[in-house]
Amino acid sequence: MVALSDVKRWNTGQLDEIFRTVQQRLQILTHSGDDFGKVMPVEGWAGPSADTAGSAHHSLMSRIDKMAAGASVVAKAIGQAADAITGVQHAITNAEALAGKYGYRIAQDGTVTDTFPAGQAPPDIHPEDRARIRTQIADSITQALRTADDIDADLASVLKRAQEGDFGTGDETTVTAAAADGARDPGLTLPEPPPNATPSQTAAWWNSLSPAGQAILLHDRPGALGAMDGIPADVRDKANRTVFTQQYDDLKHQRDDLQHRMDNLNQSDPTEQTEYFDLERQRDSLNGKLTGMDQINDRLANPLPGQPHAYLLGINPQKSGQAIIAIGNPDTAANVATYVPGTTAGINDGMATDINRSDAMVQAAQRSGSPSTSVITWAGYDAPQTLVDAASTSYADHAESSLRRFQDGLGATHQPGEVNTTIIGHSYGTTVVGQTARDLGLPADNMVMVASPGVGVQHAGDLHLDGVPADQVGQHIYSTKAPTDPIPALTNFDNPAADKIDPLGPDPTTAWFGGQTFQSNSTNPLSSHGDYWLPRSDSLRSMGNVIAGGRP
Repeated sequence: MVALSDVKRWNTGQLDEIFRTVQQRLQILTHSGDDFGKVMPVEGWAGPSADTAGSAHHSLMSRIDKMAAGASVVAKAIGQAADAITGVQHAITNAEALAGKYGYRIAQDGTVTDTFPAGQAPPDIHPEDRARIRTQIADSITQALRTADDIDADLASVLKRAQEGDFGTGDETTVTAAAADGARDPGLTLPEPPPNATPSQTAAWWNSLSPAGQAILLHDRPGALGAMDGIPADVRDKANRTVFTQQYDDLKHQRDDLQHRMDNLNQSDPTEQTEYFDLERQRDSLNGKLTGMDQINDRLANPLPGQPHAYLLGINPQKSGQAIIAIGNPDTAANVATYVPGTTAGINDGMATDINRSDAMVQAAQRSGSPSTSVITWAGYDAPQTLVDAASTSYADHAESSLRRFQDGLGATHQPGEVNTTIIGHSYGTTVVGQTARDLGLPADNMVMVASPGVGVQHAGDLHLDGVPADQVGQHIYSTKAPTDPIPALTNFDNPAADKIDPLGPDPTTAWFGGQTFQSNSTNPLSSHGDYWLPRSDSLRSMGNVIAGGRP
């Protein structure tokens, strides 16, 4: 592996000069070679001497062909290397700046050591933020050296192949064609992210690439980039908007194909009824997804006056559909909240409701003094679609790793500095949030549980928030339920002994749970389960206060 000191000394200016020189020499070689290619055969010249001259000419043209193609590839690779090194050195410079700010030193082997006495940071640097930054620094240096190795090895390979004459068309009559063929060679390849990369490692990989390299990947692999936790929000948004268009068109084609097949069946014919109604169910499901995607697109493309920009951080129409939409940029906001909806969440005609709730919470946080806010609708799991399904913990079980990874990705891409993070669950979404905090922990300052059927633990102390001491977690858990909401009443027993047999766990608003509570208004029982985000409601005001870094 190349040393950190070597990479810092790499001189892109020298590579740029070499690139220009090779290009100039290649141009001379191409023009001269094409002229030389026209020398033979000479009209009217035949015999042994002509044959000898022709053979020599053929041999020289073969060498020129390989030289021109090789020089063309070398020039391209050197230009790519100069561009790629800029990205690597930029990543190292940023890592060193962070290290200096947060009291770390980067050794030549890439290890990160503490410079503060006894590891005690000044009071203005939050320990949790500092620990996160240390991981980012270490991952950034590791990836920068990994990318530098890749550049070094790729360039050496191209130079070796050019020296050995591996490039060329085999057509010795035109040197221009040989140079063009060499230019079509990929030259250097972009490094792949580390296998099984963490979001922090993914962020380090992305930041080690040059802007040109990033643009190539954004064009060639939008689906992969859009799904990667650790990629900046604006990049994921661009990638996923491309994916969104492709997926929307695919769903329309599938729907139209089903409709065509239905049109060719006789609904009243008993022998065709089963197939007809099966196709009808599939068509209606696709129509629901298309409606949900229309609602997503409406918020992305047509924000109301004063509404923040929306970012599409994830989209997947498979099964019940998954979507992640951020209102405001989570990479730059001082206060970031992730809202996890519950039963029936997915890409369907209820998508606008969940997005509107995020918009409402952004506005509530602003009224509570938040200088900049991002609230994310995280429908990034396969949610239960019926109340019967919602009695099972399996949906939450499968969502845990995705939610934890997403939250880690937010931390990896957020600009340096403190950020107040809140995770809000509604209904079954509180089960997802609770189980994730129980089993994997969550990098969050606060949790808000709205209309919870249970959060998977018997006591707030069984939940784990990164950086919050275990004996203080209960002070950061806020729960509410409306007096007229039937869902908590149906799913909780308000009895410590009975709650132990509840598969989802006890009501977190009970006194023995050990968390904090806030009030919600009484509304119509038929709608109260979704009324927590009504304008001017006590519950929305309290959620805004918590998101803004205060208390309900």
